[in-house]
Amino acid sequence: MADYMTQKMSSGVLAATTYYRKQSAHPSHIESSNFTTAAKTAYANLHAILVTQVELGDYKSNQGVPKSGNTQLI
Repeated sequence: MADYMTQKMSSGVLAATTYYRKQSAHPSHIESSNFTTAAKTAYANLHAILVTQVELGDYKSNQGVPKSGNTQLI
């Protein structure tokens, strides 16, 4: 099983999306920060909202592929 970084994005009443990306063995701060930025931008683009309106959920590393809810590989 590969390890993934996951993070849920939401905004107000819009449906939340959990984004995930394959990670290196030990993700650096830069790698995790780039993932969060990409997920935040993808969610904003998906819902045609400003990036500043996106609410960040908890970042997690060393996760499996999320299997429930609305998920998106980035």
